[in-house]
Amino acid sequence: MKRFHQSLAFVALLATAAVASAQDTGERITASFSDPARPGLLHVALITGSVTVKAGTGKDVIIQSRGREDRRDRTAEAPMGMRRLTQQPSLTVEEQNNRMEIISPSGLLAVDLEIEVPARTNLELSTVNNGDVVVEGIDGEIEVGNVNGSITLKAVSGAVVAHTVNGRVLADLARVTPQKPMAFTSLNGVVDVTLPAAVKANLKLRSDNGTVYTDFELKTLSQPAAMVEDTRRTGGRYRIEVNRIIYGSVNGGGPDFEMRTFNGNIYVRKGK
Repeated sequence: MKRFHQSLAFVALLATAAVASAQDTGERITASFSDPARPGLLHVALITGSVTVKAGTGKDVIIQSRGREDRRDRTAEAPMGMRRLTQQPSLTVEEQNNRMEIISPSGLLAVDLEIEVPARTNLELSTVNNGDVVVEGIDGEIEVGNVNGSITLKAVSGAVVAHTVNGRVLADLARVTPQKPMAFTSLNGVVDVTLPAAVKANLKLRSDNGTVYTDFELKTLSQPAAMVEDTRRTGGRYRIEVNRIIYGSVNGGGPDFEMRTFNGNIYVRKGK
């Protein structure tokens, strides 16, 4: 499978020139999908920094990048007769076959991205350190990952998979794609999800060190009380795991929606 670096040379050249201009003058980068008539896929991968994606009114993708001051530079003393120059994070934008990829290879230089896309756009967003992910007003398939930061989804529609390790997950869905499973999970943080009042779904809810709350009428579905594993005959072990998942249906049931955290509460709210 061809990777993003095999994009059309013409598109890559335009993106590179636009990024250079943005770093020199602070101007925005404007790009477009190959076929604006159908939903494009935006893939953003950062090591350090934040990502905000909002729905725009046009067909273009508008990218505003802002570098942060490196905290190490504040205490570093310049050699006699020299001054410190601030280096902006590198950024690469490439598009092929209605898939646009934005990557910042600078691991230690933080960059904050504010991106405007057509409302009907599929998203794959991730960051690792010192940044949150925010998505607002997007209608599509949304996949978001974070390690040290929160995830916030405002007035989104479609299908969502959102996971962070250290941070909260806040999601407000105006509409969900029928028969599409979804997941909202954190290791250390609150999971707070608002779903349409008429949503049809099976909810799988679990907090190991927290409490689960909902204002939906939840009909409990049966699940095995415990899982038994016995591999002693082959030199293994005997193990019983008690299932703590709350499993129930709302509005007659539908695809599985998983909300899970290890440390934190879970809130499943009924939209207005």
